[in-house]
Amino acid sequence: MADEHSQVSIPDEIPADIKQKLLALAKESEPEASPVEVNEYLIRHWCESLEDGNPMYLDADYARSRGHKNIVAPMGTVMNTFYFPFRWPWPPGGREPQPHIHYQIKDALGLPVGIIQAVEIENYKTLEIGDRLNVSQRFVSVSQKKKTRVGEGYFWTMDRLYRNQNGELIMRERMTAFGYGEPKAPSAAAPAKRGGWSPAVEEMIQGDRTGYQPPAFRDRYWEDVQEGEELPPLLFPITFTRCVYLASATRDFSPQHSNREYAQQRSKTKDIFVNTPFNMGMFSRFMTDWGGPKSTVRRMNLAMRGNVCAGDDMNITGKVTKKYIDNGEHRVDLELMVSTQEGPVTPCTATLALPSRSGQGK
Repeated sequence: MADEHSQVSIPDEIPADIKQKLLALAKESEPEASPVEVNEYLIRHWCESLEDGNPMYLDADYARSRGHKNIVAPMGTVMNTFYFPFRWPWPPGGREPQPHIHYQIKDALGLPVGIIQAVEIENYKTLEIGDRLNVSQRFVSVSQKKKTRVGEGYFWTMDRLYRNQNGELIMRERMTAFGYGEPKAPSAAAPAKRGGWSPAVEEMIQGDRTGYQPPAFRDRYWEDVQEGEELPPLLFPITFTRCVYLASATRDFSPQHSNREYAQQRSKTKDIFVNTPFNMGMFSRFMTDWGGPKSTVRRMNLAMRGNVCAGDDMNITGKVTKKYIDNGEHRVDLELMVSTQEGPVTPCTATLALPSRSGQGK
């Protein structure tokens, strides 16, 4: 792999204003810390996906016998598993992660589509449980305009450097991509939307329809709630990509939730559909969005009378049916409903405990 300080290569045909943008990206960025530490759960989730039984990743005693403090992370987890930025929501007080340099280069060139062509890595040190990656990146080169079977565009090369919390180099990655499509005016290249990871993911997950921003949480006191009060409705588009997110998040790879052919042929549904934990999670979110972070879900009773499938809009509505005190705890009962464009599918009754001014949040 070429040295990180090798000469930046930009052909003369690239306009001067775009060249300046690329040259600015050629300086190695400040390292950015990963949002997660290396941990056993994600290592094991990786291993179960690949069916990789290497004891270095699974057996702490074996790893220690090889001179490590604990099990180590498989090399493939360095690029994504232990660095992937959170899509949404950001941690309170946190900042948005720097976008992958691939998207910055694509935007600078005004090209709507970019696909990875080649990756070269050099591995220097293992990641162990408790480590936290820090990643920096830099632009290296862009080719003259090329014509390929998918279209006309440019190849570009970029580096990403992965270090641990002590600044020790873990891995160096050099990636080559090809960008093509009808060029956009460079000035119109939109920055990544807040709350998203990449334009492609946001397009497929329809993230722009959910709003991204967490609500401005406030304490909703029991004294201020009225029986019959309606909760603000919630819209959540359920796309195929969203269902894949869900399958991994719940570790539920029952095929009806991620395999369209199985869902249609065996489950007799129009498409893959969300599972029970997702329904429970959305009802819980719906209630605590309204009740605030000091509220506590005490009870849920839901009946799944229909499926929410990929392609549906999940719409959640609700109202307060009762307000009371139970053993000193201030509670409200709620009637909730998940509907799609085809009508109601999942009714739910629930109980939510709210803070009281008499107890100031207890």
